[in-house]
Amino acid sequence: MLSGPEQMSTPKQSGKPNYRKLLRLILTFILVSGIYRLAIHFYLGWIVHVYCIGAGVLAVLYIIINRGMLKKPEKSDLPDTMSDSEKDSFIAGAAVRRERSEFILYILFSLILSVMIDLMYIWLTVNQGVKLP
Repeated sequence: MLSGPEQMSTPKQSGKPNYRKLLRLILTFILVSGIYRLAIHFYLGWIVHVYCIGAGVLAVLYIIINRGMLKKPEKSDLPDTMSDSEKDSFIAGAAVRRERSEFILYILFSLILSVMIDLMYIWLTVNQGVKLP
């Protein structure tokens, strides 16, 4: 049972920003948003539904790959019925799952952001009468 701040711990974070991840996110957004805008330009209205369904599928896939948003497993957290080699392979698999889920998040954020920007554009131009280029 948690009794105070001495029982709670948060991971230490370095103050250095990760520019490589930011660059991947920006490039993924440019690609996904470019495909979206190109489809809208050619009057393919179903692309909005495809992106929304794709975002839902990727969100569920992210949760499945991460095994329900578990924190980093430790040997003491795993059941006693598992052998030490099984525990080691389970913990090693967590790093692989984290890398896969990171790639899914890049695409998921890009899909959601593309649709959100388009919906804000539609809301501003149709409902408010604002003329945007």
